[in-house]
Amino acid sequence: MNLENKNILIIGGGTGMGFATAKLAESLGAKVFIAGHNNEKNAKAISKLSSNAESRYVDVVNSESISELFGSIPSVDHLFITAAPGGTGDFRNAPLEIKETYIFGKFWSLYMITKIGIEKISKDGSVTFITGGFATKPTKGTVLVTAAFHAVEGFAKALTVELAPIRFNVIRPGFIDSGFWDFMEESDRKELFDKTKKTIAVGRLGESEDIAQTAVSIMMNSFMNGQIIEVNGGILPE
Repeated sequence: MNLENKNILIIGGGTGMGFATAKLAESLGAKVFIAGHNNEKNAKAISKLSSNAESRYVDVVNSESISELFGSIPSVDHLFITAAPGGTGDFRNAPLEIKETYIFGKFWSLYMITKIGIEKISKDGSVTFITGGFATKPTKGTVLVTAAFHAVEGFAKALTVELAPIRFNVIRPGFIDSGFWDFMEESDRKELFDKTKKTIAVGRLGESEDIAQTAVSIMMNSFMNGQIIEVNGGILPE
Protein backbone atom coordinates (compact mmCIF):
# COMPACT_ATOMS: atom_id res chain seq x y z
CA MET A 1 0.00 0.00 0.00
CA ASN A 2 1.15 3.55 -0.66
CA LEU A 3 -0.16 7.08 -1.07
CA GLU A 4 1.06 7.61 -4.61
CA ASN A 5 -0.55 10.69 -6.19
CA LYS A 6 -2.90 11.24 -3.25
CA ASN A 7 -3.55 14.77 -2.01
CA ILE A 8 -3.00 14.95 1.75
CA LEU A 9 -4.05 18.09 3.62
CA ILE A 10 -2.59 18.43 7.10
CA ILE A 11 -3.95 21.33 9.12
CA GLY A 12 -1.39 22.03 11.82
CA GLY A 13 1.36 20.40 9.77
CA GLY A 14 4.11 22.91 10.46
CA THR A 15 5.49 21.13 13.52
CA GLY A 16 5.15 18.08 15.75
CA MET A 17 2.70 15.31 14.88
CA GLY A 18 1.43 17.12 11.80
CA PHE A 19 4.87 17.61 10.29
CA ALA A 20 5.94 14.04 11.09
CA THR A 21 2.83 12.86 9.24
CA ALA A 22 3.55 15.12 6.28
CA LYS A 23 7.09 13.77 6.06
CA LEU A 24 5.95 10.14 6.15
CA ALA A 25 3.08 10.65 3.71
CA GLU A 26 5.37 12.39 1.26
CA SER A 27 7.87 9.51 1.43
CA LEU A 28 5.02 7.23 0.34
CA GLY A 29 4.32 9.29 -2.78
CA ALA A 30 1.68 11.74 -1.55
CA LYS A 31 1.24 15.34 -2.58
CA VAL A 32 1.25 17.12 0.77
CA PHE A 33 -0.38 20.42 1.68
CA ILE A 34 0.66 21.87 5.04
CA ALA A 35 -1.75 24.47 6.43
CA GLY A 36 -1.48 26.63 9.52
CA HIS A 37 -1.70 30.19 10.82
CA ASN A 38 2.08 30.70 11.12
CA ASN A 39 3.54 31.28 7.67
CA GLU A 40 7.10 31.16 9.00
CA LYS A 41 6.59 27.69 10.48
CA ASN A 42 4.83 26.54 7.32
CA ALA A 43 7.72 27.72 5.15
CA LYS A 44 10.30 26.09 7.41
CA ALA A 45 8.41 22.81 7.26
CA ILE A 46 8.11 22.91 3.48
CA SER A 47 11.85 23.59 3.16
CA LYS A 48 12.49 20.21 4.81
CA LEU A 49 10.29 18.38 2.32
CA SER A 50 10.54 17.85 -1.43
CA SER A 51 9.05 19.92 -4.22
CA ASN A 52 5.93 17.76 -3.93
CA ALA A 53 4.77 19.73 -0.87
CA GLU A 54 3.07 23.10 -0.59
CA SER A 55 2.06 25.37 2.27
CA ARG A 56 -1.19 27.23 2.86
CA TYR A 57 -2.32 29.80 5.40
CA VAL A 58 -5.43 29.13 7.46
CA ASP A 59 -7.03 30.50 10.59
CA VAL A 60 -9.05 27.51 11.80
CA VAL A 61 -11.52 29.60 13.79
CA ASN A 62 -12.33 31.84 10.82
CA SER A 63 -14.82 30.43 8.30
CA GLU A 64 -13.68 32.74 5.47
CA SER A 65 -10.08 31.64 5.92
CA ILE A 66 -11.12 27.98 5.89
CA SER A 67 -13.10 28.56 2.68
CA GLU A 68 -10.06 30.18 1.07
CA LEU A 69 -7.92 27.19 2.06
CA PHE A 70 -10.18 24.63 0.43
CA GLY A 71 -10.69 26.89 -2.56
CA SER A 72 -6.93 26.77 -3.18
CA ILE A 73 -6.72 22.96 -3.32
CA PRO A 74 -8.31 21.01 -6.21
CA SER A 75 -9.26 17.97 -4.14
CA VAL A 76 -8.38 16.25 -0.86
CA ASP A 77 -7.98 12.50 -0.54
CA HIS A 78 -7.09 12.52 3.14
CA LEU A 79 -7.48 15.25 5.75
CA PHE A 80 -5.59 15.19 9.05
CA ILE A 81 -6.23 17.94 11.61
CA THR A 82 -3.83 18.46 14.50
CA ALA A 83 -4.31 22.21 14.99
CA ALA A 84 -6.09 23.18 18.22
CA PRO A 85 -6.22 26.82 19.32
CA GLY A 86 -5.67 27.04 23.04
CA GLY A 87 -7.73 28.26 25.95
CA THR A 88 -8.10 27.42 29.59
CA GLY A 89 -9.52 24.08 30.64
CA ASP A 90 -10.24 25.29 34.17
CA PHE A 91 -13.99 25.52 34.77
CA ARG A 92 -14.26 28.23 37.45
CA ASN A 93 -12.09 30.64 35.50
CA ALA A 94 -13.42 29.79 32.06
CA PRO A 95 -15.09 32.66 30.16
CA LEU A 96 -18.81 32.58 29.44
CA GLU A 97 -18.25 33.57 25.81
CA ILE A 98 -17.93 30.29 23.87
CA LYS A 99 -15.51 31.75 21.33
CA GLU A 100 -12.96 32.36 24.06
CA THR A 101 -12.94 28.77 25.31
CA TYR A 102 -11.01 25.64 24.41
CA ILE A 103 -14.27 24.00 23.37
CA PHE A 104 -14.65 26.50 20.54
CA GLY A 105 -11.00 26.30 19.50
CA LYS A 106 -10.88 22.52 19.50
CA PHE A 107 -14.37 21.32 18.57
CA TRP A 108 -15.97 24.15 16.62
CA SER A 109 -12.91 24.60 14.44
CA LEU A 110 -13.19 20.93 13.41
CA TYR A 111 -16.90 21.42 12.76
CA MET A 112 -16.23 24.39 10.46
CA ILE A 113 -13.34 22.68 8.66
CA THR A 114 -15.43 19.57 8.01
CA LYS A 115 -18.57 21.51 7.05
CA ILE A 116 -16.74 23.78 4.61
CA GLY A 117 -14.32 21.23 3.21
CA ILE A 118 -16.46 18.12 2.91
CA GLU A 119 -17.29 18.61 -0.78
CA LYS A 120 -13.56 18.62 -1.59
CA ILE A 121 -12.89 15.31 0.16
CA SER A 122 -12.85 12.21 -2.03
CA LYS A 123 -15.66 9.71 -1.47
CA ASP A 124 -13.06 7.01 -0.82
CA GLY A 125 -11.03 9.36 1.36
CA SER A 126 -10.67 9.88 5.08
CA VAL A 127 -10.70 12.51 7.82
CA THR A 128 -8.70 12.04 11.01
CA PHE A 129 -9.02 14.07 14.21
CA ILE A 130 -6.82 14.20 17.32
CA THR A 131 -7.97 14.14 20.95
CA GLY A 132 -6.06 12.94 24.01
CA GLY A 133 -5.98 10.98 27.23
CA PHE A 134 -8.07 13.52 29.13
CA ALA A 135 -11.05 12.11 27.21
CA THR A 136 -11.02 9.12 29.52
CA LYS A 137 -8.98 10.30 32.48
CA PRO A 138 -9.53 13.98 33.26
CA THR A 139 -7.48 15.74 35.90
CA LYS A 140 -8.18 18.93 37.80
CA GLY A 141 -8.28 21.90 35.47
CA THR A 142 -9.18 19.94 32.33
CA VAL A 143 -12.98 20.20 32.32
CA LEU A 144 -13.25 22.03 29.01
CA VAL A 145 -10.52 19.93 27.40
CA THR A 146 -12.31 16.73 28.41
CA ALA A 147 -15.65 18.08 27.15
CA ALA A 148 -14.11 19.12 23.84
CA PHE A 149 -12.43 15.74 23.35
CA HIS A 150 -15.69 13.89 23.99
CA ALA A 151 -17.44 16.17 21.51
CA VAL A 152 -14.80 15.49 18.84
CA GLU A 153 -14.96 11.73 19.34
CA GLY A 154 -18.75 11.69 19.20
CA PHE A 155 -18.68 13.98 16.16
CA ALA A 156 -16.41 11.57 14.29
CA LYS A 157 -18.57 8.54 15.06
CA ALA A 158 -21.72 10.33 13.93
CA LEU A 159 -20.08 11.58 10.72
CA THR A 160 -19.09 8.00 9.91
CA VAL A 161 -22.81 7.30 9.52
CA GLU A 162 -23.93 10.65 8.15
CA LEU A 163 -21.27 11.10 5.47
CA ALA A 164 -20.54 7.51 4.43
CA PRO A 165 -18.54 6.29 2.59
CA ILE A 166 -16.01 8.95 3.65
CA ARG A 167 -14.14 7.52 6.64
CA PHE A 168 -13.77 9.33 9.97
CA ASN A 169 -11.39 8.25 12.72
CA VAL A 170 -9.84 9.72 15.84
CA ILE A 171 -6.33 9.25 17.22
CA ARG A 172 -6.14 9.53 21.00
CA PRO A 173 -2.43 10.00 21.80
CA GLY A 174 -0.82 9.37 25.14
CA PHE A 175 2.04 11.50 26.47
CA ILE A 176 4.00 12.76 23.44
CA ASP A 177 7.46 14.30 23.74
CA SER A 178 7.01 17.31 21.50
CA GLY A 179 7.48 21.06 21.39
CA PHE A 180 4.23 21.42 23.32
CA TRP A 181 6.22 21.19 26.56
CA ASP A 182 8.81 23.85 25.66
CA PHE A 183 7.05 26.40 27.87
CA MET A 184 8.33 24.55 30.94
CA GLU A 185 11.69 25.06 32.60
CA GLU A 186 14.12 22.34 31.52
CA SER A 187 14.44 20.91 35.05
CA ASP A 188 10.66 20.80 35.50
CA ARG A 189 10.21 19.23 32.09
CA LYS A 190 12.80 16.55 32.86
CA GLU A 191 11.11 15.78 36.18
CA LEU A 192 7.72 15.45 34.46
CA PHE A 193 9.13 13.26 31.69
CA ASP A 194 10.97 10.96 34.11
CA LYS A 195 7.86 10.58 36.25
CA THR A 196 5.62 9.91 33.24
CA LYS A 197 7.93 7.25 31.76
CA LYS A 198 7.35 5.13 34.84
CA THR A 199 3.63 4.96 34.04
CA ILE A 200 4.11 3.78 30.43
CA ALA A 201 4.49 0.06 29.74
CA VAL A 202 6.99 0.45 26.90
CA GLY A 203 9.20 2.56 29.16
CA ARG A 204 9.40 5.66 27.00
CA LEU A 205 7.42 8.71 26.01
CA GLY A 206 5.62 8.84 22.71
CA GLU A 207 7.14 10.64 19.73
CA SER A 208 5.54 12.54 16.89
CA GLU A 209 6.56 9.74 14.54
CA ASP A 210 4.43 7.27 16.53
CA ILE A 211 1.36 9.35 15.75
CA ALA A 212 2.43 9.85 12.13
CA GLN A 213 2.60 6.08 11.58
CA THR A 214 -0.93 5.73 12.93
CA ALA A 215 -2.29 8.62 10.86
CA VAL A 216 -0.81 7.24 7.64
CA SER A 217 -2.06 3.73 8.45
CA ILE A 218 -5.58 5.14 8.74
CA MET A 219 -5.24 6.82 5.35
CA MET A 220 -4.08 3.62 3.67
CA ASN A 221 -6.46 1.19 5.38
CA SER A 222 -9.81 1.61 3.64
CA PHE A 223 -11.56 -0.62 6.19
CA MET A 224 -10.59 1.45 9.21
CA ASN A 225 -13.60 3.61 10.00
CA GLY A 226 -15.38 5.08 13.00
CA GLN A 227 -12.54 4.18 15.35
CA ILE A 228 -10.94 5.91 18.33
CA ILE A 229 -7.38 4.64 18.28
CA GLU A 230 -5.30 4.98 21.42
CA VAL A 231 -1.55 5.34 20.91
CA ASN A 232 -0.19 5.55 24.43
CA GLY A 233 2.49 2.90 24.88
CA GLY A 234 0.32 0.97 27.31
CA ILE A 235 -0.64 2.40 30.68
CA LEU A 236 0.68 0.57 33.73
CA PRO A 237 -1.75 0.02 36.62
CA GLU A 238 -1.43 2.55 39.41
